[in-house]
Amino acid sequence: MKKSILLLFLLLNGIWAFPQQKDYTKIKFKSKLRNYTKVLPKTEEFGIDRELFVQLADMLTMDAFTESEKTALANKLWLAVSNPQKFDFVYKDYSLNTIKNWGVKIKFEDPNFEPNPYLAKWTVTEDEFIYSHWAITQILTYEGLMAYSEKAKVAQKAINELVVLKDLNFYQAKPDEYAYDYLHRNNNLLKKRGLVILIYNFHFDYIVCKIEDREKVQELLSRLKLEYVMP
Repeated sequence: MKKSILLLFLLLNGIWAFPQQKDYTKIKFKSKLRNYTKVLPKTEEFGIDRELFVQLADMLTMDAFTESEKTALANKLWLAVSNPQKFDFVYKDYSLNTIKNWGVKIKFEDPNFEPNPYLAKWTVTEDEFIYSHWAITQILTYEGLMAYSEKAKVAQKAINELVVLKDLNFYQAKPDEYAYDYLHRNNNLLKKRGLVILIYNFHFDYIVCKIEDREKVQELLSRLKLEYVMP
């Protein structure tokens, strides 16, 4: 009886999971590039290694991810930054899902059917840091660990969608307020919980970590030439 229930569970679980995979036979992949670069990013030369992402994944996810989920995230970040071609191959569905509006028709724009989005971005940029910034942003945003907003009204919604800040109450945004000022006000609330918001300097991407980890997170990101500060 127990075996029958287990088999039924696995069957139903398989049926549910199957549609989550894209049916590539119905997708017309199309790249705008004639050729992809065969050169890999020089991560080691710039002191970027897997351990950087192991530590970063741990401190940005805190208790929201299990240890196995933290490891999986670190692996994806590292592979995406160090070998975009392999990343697109190994994590095909994940790679496409991290690209907002992939395969979706947008007004006045052609749909993005790039089969290897990370390799394509690396081919176009040919700059380790510009590319790594982009790749990290796609993945952390997809995982609910990073948000972007220029206006406070948008930030008010986005901040509640960060997985490490779920079920918390924040200030209401003021009509004439920008995201930087809004996040600064909310940092006073998060301080009571031992958390802090960090925002990409001169930009509007932001993340959250423990106050005790702030300097280490900033140091790790600085190795990627990303300057995150307290708003």
